[in-house]
Amino acid sequence: MIDLLCLTQQDMENLLYKAGFPRYRGRQLYQWCHEKEVKNLQAMANLPHQLKQWLEENTIIGRGKRVDTRYGRDKNTVKFLLEFPEHSSIETVLMCYEREASRNRNTVCVSTQAGCGMGCRFCATALGGFQRNLTVGEIIEQVNYGNRYLKSKKEARITNVVYMGMGEPLANWDAVWKSIQILNDAKKIGMRRITVSTAGLVPQIKKITALGPQFTLAVSLHAPNDTMRNRLMPINRRFPLKELFDALDEYTEKTGRRITIEYALFAGVNDSKKTALELVNLLKGRLVHVNLLPGNPVKETGLFRSGEENVQSFLQILETNGIETTLRESRGQDIDGACGQLRGKM
Repeated sequence: MIDLLCLTQQDMENLLYKAGFPRYRGRQLYQWCHEKEVKNLQAMANLPHQLKQWLEENTIIGRGKRVDTRYGRDKNTVKFLLEFPEHSSIETVLMCYEREASRNRNTVCVSTQAGCGMGCRFCATALGGFQRNLTVGEIIEQVNYGNRYLKSKKEARITNVVYMGMGEPLANWDAVWKSIQILNDAKKIGMRRITVSTAGLVPQIKKITALGPQFTLAVSLHAPNDTMRNRLMPINRRFPLKELFDALDEYTEKTGRRITIEYALFAGVNDSKKTALELVNLLKGRLVHVNLLPGNPVKETGLFRSGEENVQSFLQILETNGIETTLRESRGQDIDGACGQLRGKM
């Protein structure tokens, strides 16, 4: 059975044309599935009975079901546990931000893999290992669940999408890129409101550079030297910092886009003043913005979040030396929904 959520408008037109239906029926189906997010074929009023019958026999609309929901104490953070075929469970986090000066922001943090094979020492997802890549439709479905929740609360739709949930997005690049195109086209989520995070897969970064998309590229760095990063992130042994930053420099030169550097602070590991100065030397003169945050606790890792004094000291060193930095608000810790805490089970 073909999952319609995996298909672009062109895909749907081609599918229906090959089945003997006019191409414009594919455009109508696309609107129902991706723009209106309707799952019931019988509710698709402008589709003829014969087409609905063919769709019933040959297609599905989404493969997942929501099996659990957890609500943060702040009442603005929600975590969904979704179950897909092949016994694959993933977590998705919705974060709602109320703003006075501009429109409210509703950000969904989507997963791209069931499990993860990167093995980052601080990450709960890594503990379960890699299971499989998610399909385009399974990524899209996470956004749809977020929209469905917001609709139930009579709120606006998803405004921002961050590919920072379970898995390494660039290790599932084809599905990620196709899902981005659908989000941008059908759901009108601007490219600059989409962020794709990577642990540092250099070949895929070069692919993105050649493509030149306008989404934000984020890099999970967490260390300013190879020795430290090797311990925290095994991927660094394959793509050490020089190779990584050569690729990132090429990206900024060709696209003109600033890169977000993600840096989580762990007590006694990567939060010293000396380490902060090393990070300054690494980033100085580069087109980057640092998202700094205290590392989120995962009991099996043996790592602990940095104390407030160390966090503020680290931040001050970066800012004093001209590194544009934001101390990020950590959301969802109380429901194990913050960065590095997702497991695919509740």
